[in-house]
Amino acid sequence: MEPSYEVVWPRSPRGVQARRVANRLEGADGCHPLQGKRIAFLWDFLFRGDELFPVVERELTERFAGLEVVGYQEFGNTHGSDEVETIAGLPTALANHRIDAVVSGMGC
Repeated sequence: MEPSYEVVWPRSPRGVQARRVANRLEGADGCHPLQGKRIAFLWDFLFRGDELFPVVERELTERFAGLEVVGYQEFGNTHGSDEVETIAGLPTALANHRIDAVVSGMGC
């Protein structure tokens, strides 16, 4: 009688399931998606966001008329000792600031 062996798939199951992607923004002119929008910056305070976000803000506001940026300072550290509270409060904070889209910077 031939021996039998269990076969094991070498890859693990997916830890995160795919989700529906958010709809693209439509700009005030119907063409440029960021024109006239309010963008929130979120940051984990780990890697050079204080240097990079001002550059991103300058480039975005030069390219898209009427674009407003609400800085990461308004939302708190997304990876600090109060991370759980900060993340839990984000939906309300984003709604209060009338945010259309988010740029989240993470130092990895």
